[in-house]
Amino acid sequence: MVITERDRTADELLDLRESLMDAATGRLAAAARGAPGERGDLARCREDIGAHIDALSAALRAWGAEQFGEYCAFTAVFLEGIGVPRSALGAALDALSEAIGEQLASARSALAQEALAAGRRRLDASPLVTPAALAAIPAEPGAPGDAGSAAEALARSAPRVAPLSVALGYMRRPEDALAHGWRRSRCLEDARRHVTQLAAAVELEAPALFSDYAEWAQTLLTSFGLDPAELVGHLGALGDAIAIALPEHLAEAPRRHLAAALERLTSGHVELPSFVQLEAPLGPLACDYLDALLQGNRGRALRLIREAVEAGTPVKDIYAHVFQPVQYEIGRLWQLHQISIAEEHYCTAVTQTILSQLYPLVFNAQRAERRLVATSVDGNLHEIGARFVADFFEMAGWDTFYLGASTPAQDVIDEVARRQADVLAVSATLGEHLHSVNEVIAAARDDGRCRNVLVLVGGQPFRVVHDLWRQLGADGSAPTAEGAVHLAQELLAVRSA
Repeated sequence: MVITERDRTADELLDLRESLMDAATGRLAAAARGAPGERGDLARCREDIGAHIDALSAALRAWGAEQFGEYCAFTAVFLEGIGVPRSALGAALDALSEAIGEQLASARSALAQEALAAGRRRLDASPLVTPAALAAIPAEPGAPGDAGSAAEALARSAPRVAPLSVALGYMRRPEDALAHGWRRSRCLEDARRHVTQLAAAVELEAPALFSDYAEWAQTLLTSFGLDPAELVGHLGALGDAIAIALPEHLAEAPRRHLAAALERLTSGHVELPSFVQLEAPLGPLACDYLDALLQGNRGRALRLIREAVEAGTPVKDIYAHVFQPVQYEIGRLWQLHQISIAEEHYCTAVTQTILSQLYPLVFNAQRAERRLVATSVDGNLHEIGARFVADFFEMAGWDTFYLGASTPAQDVIDEVARRQADVLAVSATLGEHLHSVNEVIAAARDDGRCRNVLVLVGGQPFRVVHDLWRQLGADGSAPTAEGAVHLAQELLAVRSA
């Protein structure tokens, strides 16, 4: 490994770190004639200058002046977001420049001064950073301390917390800001999603819910070629942004949930195995069906299912051992970036088409004189899981009414009452959908027309947190569509006894 003059300069900056911090802080205090005169302000100034030295040293080792410029840009955005003017950062860089000029040899000082000058110029750029949504952090939209809970405070503060965390994350990893370029807006979108998912987990006091989401997000981002450490860094920045934006008593729970997720992300990741296994029941058929979908061969996929049915394979088994694991596998492949969103949509659409063609067999079951309404809650666009549930109930002889994706709560309740349903089955895919699940359940409990209706819930959040259904006030949950039928029959039998 070749040691360059930039590396030596970076080493010397770190060796002189304490001395440079003292000298630069002293210059700032003298220039302000005692202001900032409070001991706490001086301590913070000194700490900030230490961070500038660390960033300068890292930039000299890596990408040079451009990286330090990005550090300065996002530091300025972050500081302005917490009420510190950009001029204060400029003054700190000037003080550090003077201290370096005094303490480093001329050649090495020149290398450091080059990067510092680039950072100083970056502060004069307009716009400071792009996209525009990242250039300024919104003011607090009301007093978060007035919120009734940590989840409510976090949801209120989301417009401020999300960009605050992005600015802080890019400030700590300026190489990410450079590498992301125009994709920085995606990082802001991701931060907003992180806050939404975190608020949902905090509201239910379910750290595992956010940890599961974080692991899913890391797998997805890594499949796009991003460093797994990026999400770890951004979630760490999110925790610090929450500590800034929320009072301590309201920040504690979100930060605890984040700490649990970070521990899971950094403790060693085990990739989720394929959901389609050759040795599983109907495994060869599931493998062939998946292969046909991935090849875009809809005709072959349909023939495979028709031939299996004609050979005497029960439709219920095809649902349970072919359609369900294949759909899970399609989702896993998308998460790993091995198929595109368009391919995922195509595969799902083909399966839905084949489901429709199997309906004459599904509806042939002996009638049980029971009725089910099944739906995906408002905001949940993933409908195939709820459709599976409705079809399994239909195969058990129930009359079913499937309402599709993203159905508003009151419309669901009105349909339950109109159909005189015995059971309402509600599907959620992400933690952010749980608020809508809660709305549906509350509406059902408050409506006299639904007094005797059983409410079953399902989806990924309920597989992660096993008693989550109880917290939301449902009557039960099952990990599979077939299991939901058995559970409904058991609960109704107990009620009738």
